[in-house]
Order: sequence, then C-alpha cells, then structure tokens
Amino acid sequence: MGIKRKLDAAWSDLGTDISECILRRLGLVDILRFKRACSWWFSVAESYTSSSWYRPCFQTPWLLLPPPDHQEEKADKGGQRSSSLCFFNLDEKKAYRDVCLCGEVYEGRCVGSSHGWLVLLDKTANLIVFNPFSGSRIQLVSLKEGGLKLLDDVDAFAGGKKYKDCRAFVSKVVLMSDHIGKKKNKDKDGVVLIYGVEGEGRHGTKMNRLAFCMFKDKDKYGRFIDLNGSQERYDDVICYDDVICAISSYGFVEVWDFSGSSPTKVMDMRSSLHHMKAIEFAKSSRQVCSWFHFYLVESCGELLSVVRVIRDFVYVDVDGKSVRDRDGDNNKPKIRIYQTSMFYVFRLDLHQKEWVEMESLGDQIVFLGGNQSISLRAEDCPGCLNNSIYFTDSSWEEADENHSSGGHDMGYYNLGDRNVKPFYHSRCYKMKPPPIWVLPNPW
Repeated sequence: MGIKRKLDAAWSDLGTDISECILRRLGLVDILRFKRACSWWFSVAESYTSSSWYRPCFQTPWLLLPPPDHQEEKADKGGQRSSSLCFFNLDEKKAYRDVCLCGEVYEGRCVGSSHGWLVLLDKTANLIVFNPFSGSRIQLVSLKEGGLKLLDDVDAFAGGKKYKDCRAFVSKVVLMSDHIGKKKNKDKDGVVLIYGVEGEGRHGTKMNRLAFCMFKDKDKYGRFIDLNGSQERYDDVICYDDVICAISSYGFVEVWDFSGSSPTKVMDMRSSLHHMKAIEFAKSSRQVCSWFHFYLVESCGELLSVVRVIRDFVYVDVDGKSVRDRDGDNNKPKIRIYQTSMFYVFRLDLHQKEWVEMESLGDQIVFLGGNQSISLRAEDCPGCLNNSIYFTDSSWEEADENHSSGGHDMGYYNLGDRNVKPFYHSRCYKMKPPPIWVLPNPW
C-alpha cells in the first residue's frame, strides 16, 4: 500500500521564520521575484528588507530601457498595451522584465531617478514619484496647479510648434532625501526639478528654472516653489547633506541650504574656468564640438563637475559605420546622429572657490544621464570598469525633435585611455524615452 502525501499544501502557509531564512539566501533579483508571488510573501519580504538586520548587497545600477518596439506598437493578448519595465543588468549583461511591481508606468515619461525611485510625468503635467521595486508611489500636485510663477506658459509650450506635450517641459527631477517616508527624513522629503520656460535668453537659448516641492507624508503634497536662481539655463541639479547644488550651461554653480525652515542661497560661484578649459581641450584635440553638458556629482565628500563634450552631428549607415557627411553610396540610407566624444572632470576647491582638473577618478565610477548623478566604488559595481564615467543620453529634446535619432547616446568613458566604448549594444538610434540609470532599491 503506497504512502499518501499531502499535495495541496499552500506555499503561503510557510511561517515567517522559514520565509526569512529563505530570503537570507536570495539575491536582489530573487527577492523582488519573491515579493511578486503572493500577498503573504510580499508582506514577509517587506518586513525583512525594512528590518534593521537586513544588509543589502551593493548593487551595480541598472539601465531602464524603453519598451520594446512590439510593446509600443502592438497590444497584448488582452487588448491593452503592455507597460512592463525592462531593466538591463550591467554585471550579468542580462535584461529583466519580471522584477517590478508596477502598472501604468509608460503612461508617463521618466524624468528622474534617485535612490531607486523614478519620477514620472504624464501628458497632463501630473508628477508621480514611484518605486518600481516596492510598488510604492506618491502622487504630487499637477505642475499646472502647483504654484510655479511661469507655468502659465506650459500649455503654450506644449501645444506650440516645438513640442507635442508638456513632458518635454521638464528636463530633470531629483529627490531631496534618500529614504522617502522614513521617520527621520520626513521633514526633508521632496523633489527639485529643472523645467523649461517659453522664451529666449540673452544668448538665444531656451531658458529654464529651478523649483522644489516638499511633502511631509506619503499621502500629502505641497506646492511647487521657484528657487529664483540667477541663471538662464541649468544643466544639472543634485541634493545631498541638506543642500541643493545646481550648475548652469556656462558652468556657474548655485547652492541652497535646506536645513532651515526655508531654503537659503549659500553660494553663487560664477567661475567658469573649467568651462573654458574644456573648450580649449576640445579645440586642441581637433574635436568638432556641437555643445557641452555640465553635471554635478558628490564623490567621496567632494563636489565634482563633469563636462561632457558632444560631437556635432555625423552620418552613419544602417550598420552603424560612420560615413563622411553625405558622401558615399547615395542609394544607402544614412542616419544623422550626435555622439559623446570625451569628458573632463573637475574638483571644487572650497577655499579658493575654483575648479581643479582631475586626471583620474581612482577607484570611483560615475553614472550620469537623466538620473541624479552618482559616484560609487568600483568594488561595489561588479561588471563595471573603475576610473570610468557611464553615461546615458541627456539630450531629451533631441528625442522629441529629431525623427531619425535621439536618446541613443550612451556608453562609458575611461579617464585612463580617454576612449568611449559601448556597454549596451543596440542598432536603434531612436530610443524614446531615453534610457536612464536606476539604483535598485526594494524598500
């Protein structure tokens, strides 16, 4: 007579102790999959990852990719367009589509990434702070109703000749704290954004401004408030140690202290020595340069400025090989693209209030793009090369304006050999929305 076995035992009946014992043996990807299994496993994993004894392993940033073509153009079996996120793991050289707790992500454009949270902006100017790994989300006030002085222009800006919708109006959003909703940081929770303004500056470039919004609870939000910076155009903004640092397209830096009840400007540095050096370096190396882009990043307690040099438009054939302008076989299709050619790194000398060029990042790796710029130790980023800058496309407007290319400009630049190399191979020169770095954060 055979032994009868109970086959209908539910995995959800596993006790907390056994479940946590399993979780201690899992890596990040498997923990995220564990959370998706059922509501009980989700609650156990949430309790485990938020506990004081949980020590997450250091994680190489993942690359958030736009939906595959078939997801953009075709409906799924249920008749609805798929909105699943695709992440590329640099260490494993592998894409993941089954690790996120998310829904209508691609109804909005990702306009920022900080500490594992994404900031999404939809066509109607609604801003959402969203964690794709925990499923948590915070709905902020609409930009149209948020109190910004110059956002009366948003409808004209979005509906005019330049852009199809207001998602092109915001170039970057970063979070003001690294643990949203935690008790010790509640008073400092908020976002800072760079947003465009319809109009022309003194030098013929589109103007933009800085603004912030504080929210003290997950269910409440405040109004957006202009920071009234003195510059006409900002390239980047970061938040750390209760300060907001912004850099303009001319390399000028402004710093606001947020430790008090209201922000106070504590620095307005107009030195553009690093900007002039970058121009001289580019000319001396005979680089045909279309524009520069400035970034700020905190690294080992110091403030760095990274200058990105982007080559003027070049022509490539369908195989990605460069062709000399319009020469060659006229019967072969050619694509007009822009390419990053080099970077220069400078360290801020607080005593002299001047930028000092750096020849090396040492054991650090910098990740730049639409995300809040971050610097990590090479030993914490398996699969990446030390003394390098890993970058994605920051030219969001090009992805909207140019029909053949945009969002494609990404790779890594090593300060040792001074070369740009690819880390993700794609023959697509039109990536909309542009890929963006995300530091996986399950809590």
